[in-house]
Amino acid sequence: MRLRDDGASAVEFAILMPLFVMLTVGTISAGFAFHAWLGVTHGAQESSRFAATLSVEAGGGSTSSWLTAVSQRALFASNVMVSDTEAAPGTSACVAVVSPTNIPPVSAHMTVSADSSGSITRSAALTGPCPNLPTMTGDYVQTQVSTPISFNYLLGNAAIQVSGNSLSRFEAVSLS
Repeated sequence: MRLRDDGASAVEFAILMPLFVMLTVGTISAGFAFHAWLGVTHGAQESSRFAATLSVEAGGGSTSSWLTAVSQRALFASNVMVSDTEAAPGTSACVAVVSPTNIPPVSAHMTVSADSSGSITRSAALTGPCPNLPTMTGDYVQTQVSTPISFNYLLGNAAIQVSGNSLSRFEAVSLS
């Protein structure tokens, strides 16, 4: 007597299909998250290199205008900035310059954040380097960019924060 297996492959397909869909959606979502991480990392590195060669005088003449110029560059290079006053909601950044050999010495940082509507708020120039970021001896600049992304999977999604930071030696010469 021969057993019939006409529907066996359909049952196997029905059992395995959700697993394949979950793996596919998860892989695509992980790719988007990795792309976002690469974007903020590139933005932090590119703005750090820009800041390392931009003297405070060339950046607007004051520490505050220099920090504003560098933070603009960090957000634009990270592809999270929509306009001069808007960024992706939940985005934050910190830029700093620490130059004990500058005349006068400089040690200041600025934080930038975008609220839930995307409006950008900048702090005043605060004393010292960005908190919780690596430091070095001598003259240096720090940049950090962070933005939330939605990580989707078959059964839901999760908000995760991707962040990139960079530390560069401050090489700009004083124009004074």
